[in-house]
Amino acid sequence: MWSAMGASVRGPEHRKDGRPNQDAWLSRLARGTALAVVCDGLGSRPHSAVGSRAACRAVADAVRHWADGRDAPPELLLRLIHALWNMRVHETGRDESATTCLFAVVTKDGRLLLAQLGDGLVMLKTPKGTMTLEPPAERFGNATTGLGIASDVREWRLHLEPNFTGAASILLATDGVADDLLPEKRAEFLNFLVTNYGHRPATARTRAIAKQLRDWPTPRHRDDKTVAVLWNDATTEAPP
Repeated sequence: MWSAMGASVRGPEHRKDGRPNQDAWLSRLARGTALAVVCDGLGSRPHSAVGSRAACRAVADAVRHWADGRDAPPELLLRLIHALWNMRVHETGRDESATTCLFAVVTKDGRLLLAQLGDGLVMLKTPKGTMTLEPPAERFGNATTGLGIASDVREWRLHLEPNFTGAASILLATDGVADDLLPEKRAEFLNFLVTNYGHRPATARTRAIAKQLRDWPTPRHRDDKTVAVLWNDATTEAPP
């Protein structure tokens, strides 16, 4: 059985300026499907907070339909996400609401899909090792993509396992977290979240993770911070 947890907090810069959190996250565990979504509204866009929340809901709605379509290709899911998001931000405007979007979904028929549009980190950890989705290190300047910017679903990074079984944990993180995690420490951070918080009641998990994010140890960090985790029972152990 899969479980989910996560939290999102305003960064010091937004707290100081009285601006809202431009990140958003969502999880759904229903009808045999497990989903986690993390989105980061682009700071230069006036309605990015609206866009990130709309993206989370668009993914959840689209996944509900995609999960019921056996062997439906990921491209159909991505096109539906774009369409639903565009509808939700019609009044505020696509460009003004631009946001990154990361999600992980495991369906009742065994499909595991990881997806990323824009910055941030998606990491899958299994007993065989880890794999990640993340922007290329050689990208130009601060250029990124996202909903409201991408003109083709081929701009998404994807990882699909059509018949997934076994123990696994999955980390989704916006760049306010991902950029501060050394590559060799990512699996350790994911293990820390699952081991220390996974056994707690849902509300307590969220509070504890939020505190961890607010107390972020990197000096002079400024960004909003959001993480979400999906894991199954085989990976959860109560701390000693």
